[in-house]
Amino acid sequence: MSVVKDTRESQSHLFDEKLRSYEDKLVEIILDIGQTKRSNPKMAAIACYLLIHGKLTQKELKELTGFSMGTISTYLSVMIGTGNFQKIRIPHTHTFTYSFSGELDFLTTKAIDFALNSLSSLQFFLKKKRESLRKLAENSLKGAKRLEERIEELLESLERYIVIFPTIDNPTKENQYKIASKPLIQSVNEQEEVLEIDYDPEVYLEEDEILNQIISSPFFTMRDPMFIRILGFFITRKYLTQETLKRITGLSSGKISEEVNQLLKYNIIYIAHTSEKGKMTYGASSFILLRFSRYVLNRMSELVKQLEDMKLNLDKNKQSLESLEGFSQIYRIVDYTLNAIGKYGYYREIIDKILES
Repeated sequence: MSVVKDTRESQSHLFDEKLRSYEDKLVEIILDIGQTKRSNPKMAAIACYLLIHGKLTQKELKELTGFSMGTISTYLSVMIGTGNFQKIRIPHTHTFTYSFSGELDFLTTKAIDFALNSLSSLQFFLKKKRESLRKLAENSLKGAKRLEERIEELLESLERYIVIFPTIDNPTKENQYKIASKPLIQSVNEQEEVLEIDYDPEVYLEEDEILNQIISSPFFTMRDPMFIRILGFFITRKYLTQETLKRITGLSSGKISEEVNQLLKYNIIYIAHTSEKGKMTYGASSFILLRFSRYVLNRMSELVKQLEDMKLNLDKNKQSLESLEGFSQIYRIVDYTLNAIGKYGYYREIIDKILES
């Protein structure tokens, strides 16, 4: 991973050299998972090293990641603010140690439960916005009807999300299959004209509040805010060109192109129309969040083989490694992550059933 320094300074005070390759590989895999979920890569790297080592100073984090002290300090402040990380002063010094204050399951199964619990407040907010948009649509304000329809579709998507993932360890299959077979809201039909809609100022303000609520939701904690904002505009607007995304986000053409190509690659959005001059309009179905989740789950399944190989190698060399500082932490995280990721295949099947119905 490019965010991790390839050539390190001396770190023998942390882990033995024999464990460095295992540590690097584990960091690479966890960062890969983070990138799949579009987590901020630098924040994910810092969190990863704190998870592996238990507690670290800013100087130690600098040695491990290669990031500047300013970058590390900035991201640590954000992470402390989430309530999942601790900052403790070393007695009689001006130095602090930082640590992950939760348990491993918070980063896997409990993280999902926590995120899903936050969706009820998002649903409540969206239902209120839906009523406000209906009033604006009655006054024929431009974009109000489109945004109201998209919020209706998002609410149905969130309803399905909560049923699909009631708990990772105790899924209620009966409800999951029942909702999987429920007819979808049709966000695309043959009569619908593929076009962008400009919003009146009042409608744009409503959209901005919706986007800010989505971005700030715990459901998207530690994910790239720019990516989530672009995803959010596809949720609210349905059809967009790269030119419009550049105008409403303020991002560069290169960044917009990069993000749009990623969304296309993983079938999260699609090319809805190509003009005679080659200008593309991109579209997003009602279930853009479920499509995003399927992409995440697919990538997690691919990482299972890497973790299995790593665990097999650790077991093979256990006799020479288990007495070294860091072995137990690395082995525990590999074993737990492998078991946690292995549970996601079932949910991918459910999402496939919904999207293909």
